[in-house]
Amino acid sequence: MSWPFDPTVYAGLVVLYFGHALLARAVPDARRRHTLYFLFGLLTIWLALETPIDTIGDYYLDSVHMLQHVLLAFVAPPLLLLGLSRDMAAILVRIPGVRALTEPVPAQLIAAVVMVAWHLPVLYEATLHAESIHIVEHLMFIASGVLLYWPILEATAAHARWRMSAGAKLVYMLLATLPQDGVALALIFSRVPFYDFYVQAPRLIEGYTALIDQTIAGAALMIFGKVTLGVAAAVVFFRWFGVEHAADRAGVLTL
Repeated sequence: MSWPFDPTVYAGLVVLYFGHALLARAVPDARRRHTLYFLFGLLTIWLALETPIDTIGDYYLDSVHMLQHVLLAFVAPPLLLLGLSRDMAAILVRIPGVRALTEPVPAQLIAAVVMVAWHLPVLYEATLHAESIHIVEHLMFIASGVLLYWPILEATAAHARWRMSAGAKLVYMLLATLPQDGVALALIFSRVPFYDFYVQAPRLIEGYTALIDQTIAGAALMIFGKVTLGVAAAVVFFRWFGVEHAADRAGVLTL
């Protein structure tokens, strides 16, 4: 249950905080809520990387390691993006390559490849034996999560060449669950452990075998990985429903 201390994580969080602060000062539409959302995003990254979640996931339990991946790929990114106003996002899309990568199709494909590739046994095992590879994995999860959620949120999606309708966003989010479900189902229904590292790891709980741990890891990815996508889908749906309802009422009043 030891608490890790990685100076590079704290340095990265500080850089992100001050980068956001400078960006907020440069635009007229930044609000306090944007700062609060961004801080919650940074807190989520800290929680994943600088608490016993990191220690237990790195040395003992695949299920806790998977929880870490969910926090980095599905929880922190939408919070960071909610920390951007429309004008702040407009500045970021001027960076070469950002606009192209944040379009719905490339964003979806990149997020899917990152999710599947890093859970292949050869790469997953490599991250557990080499800290430098592990850092790259974590950065790619955060970055791919930002790309995945960029076309969904209003402030960021406003700058896309292809602005999706509410219905298209719901389909987009449904498709976004398929790669994580593929990984999760493989973990849940496999009768052999995929990752030898966790077979050899000390058992923190008697009877909690590597196979049970792997099954719970898959369930955690499938269930918790859908939480933020589910919240986003609900917001999109009810806003869509509200607009349609308002249009129907306006039509009735004009008759």
